[in-house]
Amino acid sequence: MGFNRENKTLRRVSSPSALPTSLKLDDDQREFCKVSGGAVRLLAPAGCGKTHSLLWRCLHLLEKSDKEKPRFLLFTFTRAASDELRDRIKNDKAFQSIAPFVTITTLNSWGFRQLKSNRHNLKLIVEKALRYTCVNNILQPVWQKHQYIRDVLTDKKRQSKATHELMDIIDQLKTLGFRHDYVQSEKHLAEHIGWLVKSGMMKHVEAVIQRLIDMEILQREDIIKELQVNFIEFWKEACELLYQSAFITLEDQKYWPLIELEKHLRGKKYTSGGGRFHHILVDEFQDINPLDLNLLKAIAAVNKAELTIVGDDDQAIYEWRGATPSFILNPDDYLDGKYTTCILGTNYRSPKNIVELSQKLIAHNKRRVSKKVKAFSTSQAQVSAVLLHGLTDSVEYVLGLVQDLLRENDCKNIAIIGRKRSQIIPYQIIFAGQNIPFYAAEDLQVFLSAAFYELKDILAIRARAGMGSIAGFNPVNDLLKLCDKIKRYPLRKTDRQSLMQHLNQARPRTIRDALKALFTYAGPLKGDNIGGRMSLDFAGAIAGLLGSKTVAESISAISDHFDGLQKDYGKSIDDIFYADPPFLHLGEYAQRYGDDYQTFYDDIEKAVSTLARIPPEDQYENEDEQWKLPLHLMTALRAKGKEFDTVIVLDANDGIWPSKLAQTEDEIEQERRLFYVATTRARKRLVYLVNKMILDEVVMPTPYLAEMGLSL
Repeated sequence: MGFNRENKTLRRVSSPSALPTSLKLDDDQREFCKVSGGAVRLLAPAGCGKTHSLLWRCLHLLEKSDKEKPRFLLFTFTRAASDELRDRIKNDKAFQSIAPFVTITTLNSWGFRQLKSNRHNLKLIVEKALRYTCVNNILQPVWQKHQYIRDVLTDKKRQSKATHELMDIIDQLKTLGFRHDYVQSEKHLAEHIGWLVKSGMMKHVEAVIQRLIDMEILQREDIIKELQVNFIEFWKEACELLYQSAFITLEDQKYWPLIELEKHLRGKKYTSGGGRFHHILVDEFQDINPLDLNLLKAIAAVNKAELTIVGDDDQAIYEWRGATPSFILNPDDYLDGKYTTCILGTNYRSPKNIVELSQKLIAHNKRRVSKKVKAFSTSQAQVSAVLLHGLTDSVEYVLGLVQDLLRENDCKNIAIIGRKRSQIIPYQIIFAGQNIPFYAAEDLQVFLSAAFYELKDILAIRARAGMGSIAGFNPVNDLLKLCDKIKRYPLRKTDRQSLMQHLNQARPRTIRDALKALFTYAGPLKGDNIGGRMSLDFAGAIAGLLGSKTVAESISAISDHFDGLQKDYGKSIDDIFYADPPFLHLGEYAQRYGDDYQTFYDDIEKAVSTLARIPPEDQYENEDEQWKLPLHLMTALRAKGKEFDTVIVLDANDGIWPSKLAQTEDEIEQERRLFYVATTRARKRLVYLVNKMILDEVVMPTPYLAEMGLSL
């Protein structure tokens, strides 16, 4: 029945007390493993042996079965986590016996396989071009019937942006649990929105509504009615047509399997025999969204399986993607049946003082399950909060510390953790300049982004403006290029032709001459309230840029007045809650260059070259290879699930930790959870950098340091 001789021996000694010390279970883990006859919730704080406990539960349930051997379906949050569990089973003799009975996957992977088994021609919508094709070609028969959407998509100025917005909103509604086959009336719509409010997700509904208002699809008069008539009807038809046309999104990998499973449930068709899973186990349950929740419920119901949900409400940091801690905090309210709750209380990963500090911190959150966590280790990490004047001092301090640590033989890896992506940009420059190798995830490599190249292009024009007449460069073209990039006012073709004619008549020798001519332009431009008003807006913004005397002033002017810098920067999940312009911290760091544009360019080019040599994540043989690198630059969101010898937390200041955009108690608590995650990554050394000044403003330390009892 799946056991070889070696595993039969293991069966005889599989009680925890008889196992080797390294494989023993503590009392909390043992209690979790032995729970039977119903659903289980395991709350597993950071470092408490969650993975170990999950596999031991599977082993216990398998071995206590006298008849049919149970089958397990184990869902992880990421593909990397799935790989880790499979490797554990493969390489650890204690768990090899469960291999034939355990299927490990993610919800997306599981759902995609289900869909592909019935429809082999499915195409995943990922690339921008394909998204555009789907909306403007495949969905055209649908949106042509809906006036407000038709008005947006036939407006050439708004069409491109609206296309991507619509695809995003189509998916967002699925994520939030809306159903195109269920929403039949305003009443149904209002009921589901009420459920989302109860679950603490109203901000996500408000975000969708605001996007539709900005697109002028909704008018703010009767939101529920408008949403139903102006968008939901379109959404229902669009969902069906895309699927019929064999196009699916990432969310569709879960959405359409859910619909198929619920058809089976309505027809009382349940999985039986060898195809049935007896136990559904879900890791990182605190990070699931309503669509995930409904799919898991349907899988469990079709299989008549018992659910085991595992997670840590204190590490619920993915609310930006529609997740909510409510599901793991109150499972009885959202899942069928009552749950037995087990809590792991021993941290095996972190030093004693890291455990104590993190527990003091997270205890200030009210929306959580109280836990008493003790450290298995008696070792003490080096913990310090370092007060520095500003960003330049912070960068120099970190550089010196990293150089010292890399010379130490026992230092295997270092993590530099920021709250947001823009914080790590200066560190990419300094480490590249010092030839210190580092790793940063692809969407954190800002210097390889379109936004950065746009910034560099504008800076190059500013640099040319100070050089007088330059052979090979046309000042009119330079000026028009800047006009094209002014926020909210891109030039139409007719505008450009008219403006170019006016500027050429002035025969400018320099871009400053062309700027003077722009101030005199009184012709019509789209958006003018008064003739010539927009040309004055253009001219004023460009004058601010050309009048800047230093690199830092130029970057500040670009961030204030020019569009395009947010285009791909906004894709990063790490900046959802803190929407600073992408080069805000770069602008502050650039103060060290004064008016030396050339040195700035040289340093930037070296950073670009360094980042370009970092292999993409999918080119590593396994994730372990990637994380063995000595130095990592990341945000707190990326640090979850990782651990490092040394952790350096950047800008431990109020306004960043927590974000200045966090206003409600729930938002403050979410920020505290993020700081908790950053804190619990450290094994030997933990350094908080605190600045006196950020962006020329006096700032205070984060209140989280005081909550932990740390002083400067």
